[in-house]
Amino acid sequence: MVFAKKLEILNQNTTPLGKLLRVALTLIVFVGFASLVKAQDIHYSMFYNGPQILNPALTGIFYGDSRIMGHYRRQWKNVPVDYMTFSGTYDMKVYPKKLNNDFWGFGLNFNYDRAGFSKLSLTNLQLGASYSKELSSNVFLTGGAQLGFSQRAFKTDELTFDNQFLGGAFDPTAPNGEDLTNTSFFFVDVGLGGNLRLQNEDRRTKLDLGISMYHLLEPQQTFFDDSGVKLPRRIAVHALGALKVADPLDILLRGTAQFQSTYREYVPGIAARIHLDQDRGKELAFQLGVNARFNSITDAIVPTIEVHYRTLSVGVSYDINVSQFEIATDGAGGPEIWVSYRVVKVKPINDFKTCPIF
Repeated sequence: MVFAKKLEILNQNTTPLGKLLRVALTLIVFVGFASLVKAQDIHYSMFYNGPQILNPALTGIFYGDSRIMGHYRRQWKNVPVDYMTFSGTYDMKVYPKKLNNDFWGFGLNFNYDRAGFSKLSLTNLQLGASYSKELSSNVFLTGGAQLGFSQRAFKTDELTFDNQFLGGAFDPTAPNGEDLTNTSFFFVDVGLGGNLRLQNEDRRTKLDLGISMYHLLEPQQTFFDDSGVKLPRRIAVHALGALKVADPLDILLRGTAQFQSTYREYVPGIAARIHLDQDRGKELAFQLGVNARFNSITDAIVPTIEVHYRTLSVGVSYDINVSQFEIATDGAGGPEIWVSYRVVKVKPINDFKTCPIF
């Protein structure tokens, strides 16, 4: 009843600040419900550079007309069960003439993840769409949806089994005693999300607040005839902010909290971006930051570096493992590399429409 009363009061406040408070309060309630959801998905330390993995509503939320990105991560190379993840993303905007500053976003996302001696892999193709509604000047509300087609598979070439150890020696030709006839399966997936964007006129000061839910249908996850194994829903909450503190300097604050079954992940981060050249067509900026990943304890410290030249961006991070697992990894987590290229078209004068979102 207390929450309902507060929400009723906020609903009467139509200012941008009132809208922001209303969404923030709703996010808090969703986080509370997140503890009810029940496997860990693909995730990046530079989560803010993987928008379609974080929230379908971030499809098309960038300055420009189209964008292509690549993301690569290698984790725990020092131990036998290392992880390798790759993502390739394309998204674009569509501006219907009758929608004023409203616009559509459409995206395509390819993910590949592989782990361990079994080469257990996930190959995933996601189709995304979003719609951004201008609530008031420089305030946009976006809803997004994603349809995914996925295959999980594994290989048996490097696996060993108890039945193959005969007389204290390993015989790879001996029967393993396991039923491994089915080494892959296919499933369809659905995700939904929402995002609120607030920004200043200069578009360097901005804030994104959003929430998403993946695996809405909880698809079956089994190589055997067991209908009780499902992929738990994942809820992700994010806040991505940038503040212009001086003409050449921006401070970036961002964080995400993700929940899936019993798994919890919290990743806050801070960075400083220095604009070395702001002349049109010569834009150059350097960014230095640090993220932290933890659940009940700190898992990793992640320094990050990014370079932005015109519409090309390159980012590198490295996980420094500080959890108890560092005994096996010797503190080495893994490198992550991100590349992005945006296309910003010059519109004809008689067909010019300013991009409302940076």
